[in-house]
This record gives sequence, structure tokens and C-alpha cells, in this order.
Amino acid sequence: MFRRTRYQQGSLRLEERKRGSAVWVYRWWENDITGKPIRRKVQLGCLERYPNESAACAAADALRLTINNQSKRNNLQKTTVNTLWEHYCREELPLKEISTQDAYLVYGKKWILPRWGNLLLEDIKTIEVERWLRAAEVADGTKAKIKCVMSAVFSHAVRWEFCGHNPISSGIPVGTGGQRGPSTGVRVSAKRQKSPLVLSPEEVILGLAQLEFRDQILVFLDGALGIRQGELGALHWLDCDFNNMNFSVQHSYYWRRGGHLKSTKTEASAKLLPMHPSLKLALLEWRSLSLYNQPGDFVFPSERLKGKKPLDLASVLKKKIQPAFKRIGITGVGWHTFRHTVGTMLAEMGEHQLMIRDYLRHSDLHVTNKYLQATTKSKRLAQGKLVDAILPGGVLSGSKSTLIH
Repeated sequence: MFRRTRYQQGSLRLEERKRGSAVWVYRWWENDITGKPIRRKVQLGCLERYPNESAACAAADALRLTINNQSKRNNLQKTTVNTLWEHYCREELPLKEISTQDAYLVYGKKWILPRWGNLLLEDIKTIEVERWLRAAEVADGTKAKIKCVMSAVFSHAVRWEFCGHNPISSGIPVGTGGQRGPSTGVRVSAKRQKSPLVLSPEEVILGLAQLEFRDQILVFLDGALGIRQGELGALHWLDCDFNNMNFSVQHSYYWRRGGHLKSTKTEASAKLLPMHPSLKLALLEWRSLSLYNQPGDFVFPSERLKGKKPLDLASVLKKKIQPAFKRIGITGVGWHTFRHTVGTMLAEMGEHQLMIRDYLRHSDLHVTNKYLQATTKSKRLAQGKLVDAILPGGVLSGSKSTLIH
């Protein structure tokens, strides 16, 4: 005989500990693989984090959604965005890269929860979210990222059957057919407000002349390889194969939360990069001067932290790189500026797009195209060729207008 799954409220109790403050403990029943009921418990947090039972109960709501996933009781449909966010942070967010987790938490706590947190999932409407985003006084790219985070959270809700549709990405109830995508969901533009800064070779040379040796190598290496900031920080001496003259970029460094060494973004990002003789000589000289020159040491270590972590490149950029370029009249330089510069320079030199894609280690050619810009000089040369083809004589005069058949 079929037995309906009961909806469990669970029990919440404040328990004392031998050391430290008291903690809130949540208990519930769960069936094992044989169907035998087992008592489970989890610590929600200490008394300082949840000063009263009401706050602890609100924190338990996300866990209650998980243990009652098989229940068809209407309680699951009366879920607020706050509760959904807690559930998403518990079940799905930890599976993402730590840098992605931090970005999602910022967008959630600063933008999404203050506006939508207390509303029920069924009260979130596509047009209302769209109007809210359009009125927000932030860049279009930020609006698109907020939308992306909201869409991910509601996709999580659909997967766990807390609601029937994702109002952010489609607005179409699951199972009703139709097209999914931005045409029926929240519409916001991700258009750039201005093109990324790209330096000319002459500007890079002038900037290098303003820097000390260590910072010259940082800019030279980034300007020649176009690697990402995290990859530059994570570079170890064992990644530099001086015999075969290759770089093996296998890791990226994340400076927050005490620092984390993680794998590169994609499989394409882990491809070898060539080492020019000039790069080799500069790095060997830097290695002879560095206090940390063993294979397992960082190429650019933090001396303050005794080489245990890489140099804080954000601080170097702010204190050294940007002031140097500002002295020659260039503002807004970032580490990614050199990556855009590499792509544009290679395109100006006539290199094929596939080669540029592999050099920048993109997995998609569409991403590479965003890094390529035509300089004013190249556009002027192209225009000259067009005008010469249309008007071989080079002069168009109203007094001597001639129609060529």
C-alpha cells in the first residue's frame, strides 16, 4: 500500500558545549538505503550568530526544504527568496569555484535579498525584475550579472521542485513547451559602456621605462604572454621550462579568504606557451636576485610573507604599475589591459584568429573576438585602400564630376 511522505518540521534545541558558546542543533528523521528510519542532526550555528529561536528557525527553513523534498505538502510552495537563497548556498553554491562563490554572495546580499528576499517565489514576476534592473544605477554588465545569479538561484528552485518555472530566464512553466531563453525572460543589456583599453607597443615601452626591474618583468611577462592576473601570481619556477623554452600555466591564484591555489579556468587554459629568449634571460636574471628561487617557489613571491604566498598583484598594480603609466598620460591600466593588448597586437600583425585563440588559451573563438580591436592606424590604412579602389584619382570635385560607366 502506498504511504504518503510526511512533512517534517524537525526539532530545534539550544545545547550547551563544554567549550565555547551554546549552539542551535536541528534534528530530523531520515530513511537509510534499506528504508530504516535514522535520527539525524546538524549544528546550525552558535548563539552569537542566531541570538534567539526565531533567527535559528529562519536558518533551519533552508534545511527543512531539503529533508522534505519528497513531500507534496503545500508548505514547499510557500517558500521565500530568503529561504531559497539559504538552500542554494547550502546545496549548490559550494560546488562552484571559490571566486565564483564570493561573487555570487556579493550580488545576493547587496542586490537580490534586500529587494526580493521577503517575497514568496510565486510573487516574483519577470517584468517586475526587469523594471528593477533597468532602474538600478549600475553598469549594464553588473545588471547582467545580477540577472545571471537570480536565474541560477531560480533554476535551483525548479530542479528541487520548489516552484514550477524560472521567471528570470524564461517565465514559462516547466512542461508547457515553448521556447526558453532571453526572449521570454528578463531582458537586460550587457553592452559595454566603453571599449577596453588597449596599449600600443610604443606605450608599453614608455611604461616599462618608468618601472623598476621586478615590475618591468611583471609587465613584460604579461605583455608577452597575455596571461590572467591569477595565473601570473600562481606561476612557480617549476612551471618555467628553461631547457625546452616553454611555460606550463597550470594554476591560478585567488588572494581572498587567505589565498587559494586552484586549477586554470578551462582545459584550453592549461596549454603550453612558448618562452622567447628575451623572456628567458630576464627571468633567469630575476631568479638570481630572488630570495626564493627553488622549483617549488613562486616566481613573484611575497617577501613580507616569506615566500609562502605570491605577491599581491592588485597592490602592485595600484602602487607601481598605474602610477608609472599615469606619468606618461595613460590612465585606467589593469592587468587585463595587457591581455587585450596582446590579442589586438597579434591581430594587427596579421595572425590568424585560431592562433590568437590558442595563444590567449580561450576555449571559444567567440570570446577571442571580444579581445580584438582595430587600431586607429590600421583603420586609416584600410580606409585608404577603400578610397583608392573607389576613387583612383584621389580627388572628388563638384566642378569636375564625372560619371564612370
